Parts: sequence; structure tokens; C-alpha cells
Amino acid sequence: MKIKRPHITLDGIQIKSVEKFKLLAAAVNVIEEECGIHEVEITMKDIFFCPWIDTEQCRETPMERLLIGLVERLK
Repeated sequence: MKIKRPHITLDGIQIKSVEKFKLLAAAVNVIEEECGIHEVEITMKDIFFCPWIDTEQCRETPMERLLIGLVERLK
């Protein structure tokens, strides 16, 4: 039996500050924990991440580290 994995897609969003990034990471974390089944795939595309955001401030939680890694791959 194949288990279908949940998928969270963040498409066309704007991340304008460290505070907004942290809110996004916290929200994605809640969705992943409360609604995920075993593993959740997260995809980001066509996002705007303000270039003046200090990405070193975006690495406090595991979800922040995961999301900032995705952002850095998109650059």
C-alpha cells in the first residue's frame, strides 16, 4: 500500500521582514504538525524574499532552517 504524502506549496508569496518570515515558519510548522501524515513535502516557488533580510536571523527553529534553506536554493 502506497501512502500519499501531504504537500504544502508556497507559491507567489512575499517575505518582507524577519518578523514575517518567523510568522510564516511558525504557521507552516503548525500545519505540518497538526495536519501532516508521517512526512510532509514543502515546496516554494515564485516567491519574493526581500534582499535586505539578514538570513542569519532566520535559523532559530528547525522549520526556519528548513525554509531558509529552500529560499537560498531559489536565489
